Amino acid sequence: MIEQLRTDKCKLTAGLNESNDQAMKAIELKELAEEEAVRLTSIIQAAEVDKQTLQQQVQNLTGMVEYFRKTTVQSVDEFIKRLKLDLDLFMGG
Repeated sequence: MIEQLRTDKCKLTAGLNESNDQAMKAIELKELAEEEAVRLTSIIQAAEVDKQTLQQQVQNLTGMVEYFRKTTVQSVDEFIKRLKLDLDLFMGG
């Protein structure tokens, strides 16, 4: 009878120790998951900042391209006008 109680006590102690180990592992995994969530949140925030910066740069470059396009069109138009004038003068017009 006492031996049976000792055996049952050992089984219960082993079960409690195993449950405690599993609980500790679960806590460690939760902490790791929380740390990873914080790390990923930081990465996402940095990516958002990079995205906004790139959008601003694209907007600035688009403005520059439009400016140079207009300037080029104006320069070509002026060049063509001068050529026509020179051609008219050359042809005696």
